Amino acid sequence: MKDDELEKLRNSYFEAISLLQNEEDILNSLPNPEYQSFFPLMEGLIVKLVSECKEFQQLGDEADVLEEVANLKKKIAICQQRVEQVKNQVKEDSLESQSSHPKRHLIFAKTTFGSTYLERDLRDIPKEYYDKVLSTLDTLESGNITGNVEKARQLVNNKKLFGLYEVKEFKVRLIYRVLNGDMVYVTQVRMKKDNNSSIDKNELISRSRSTNNEYMELKDRVQNPTDRELLIMEHDKIRQEIFQKLTNGKKEDKGDQK
Repeated sequence: MKDDELEKLRNSYFEAISLLQNEEDILNSLPNPEYQSFFPLMEGLIVKLVSECKEFQQLGDEADVLEEVANLKKKIAICQQRVEQVKNQVKEDSLESQSSHPKRHLIFAKTTFGSTYLERDLRDIPKEYYDKVLSTLDTLESGNITGNVEKARQLVNNKKLFGLYEVKEFKVRLIYRVLNGDMVYVTQVRMKKDNNSSIDKNELISRSRSTNNEYMELKDRVQNPTDRELLIMEHDKIRQEIFQKLTNGKKEDKGDQK
């Protein structure tokens, strides 16, 4: 959705709840949690309410002003609680869905040129780490935790990373999103930067933005049984090519070390 369209929606929701006082009515007037722009809509809505509240607070301490400030604070709290509830529900549903499907289909994010981001990322991964990339992919696919591989965890330290999950071994980080219970969308493999968390975060945000349109399209596609099977067949072939490349890279690295 374009920024101007998103702003129009934010304004319409803001105007709607500005006229309401009852908590149930306010909740019913908020965006549907299933709507793909729920979080940016709610974020903008809360910003508008906070700004409105600050403007009223500057008007003094007359009774009608204080009443309006109290009403706005109540609406802000309702919106914030709703966002947290949806975040927690999404997290619970996603983790529960993943755990109920230990064997997963890997769907690889593609660049505008049709190749996969993962294959492009491998150019920056030293071949001595290819075995660890394989381990993280195997863990994500099978659900088996082996060696030093850590199980999937959700990235929650920044709201811009919401919905991203990570499997890691040593310095290798495999990033993915959930399409549905047994299908995951692999967006990135990377090396952890030493002592530079801001670069790590910015790389994740950038990749998430550049793959989001495809991710949303695929979420719709996998609801159609025929499209789902075609997608699985296509990416099973891609998976085989990637695994073969990683296996060959491991062998070449061992040969170089002799």
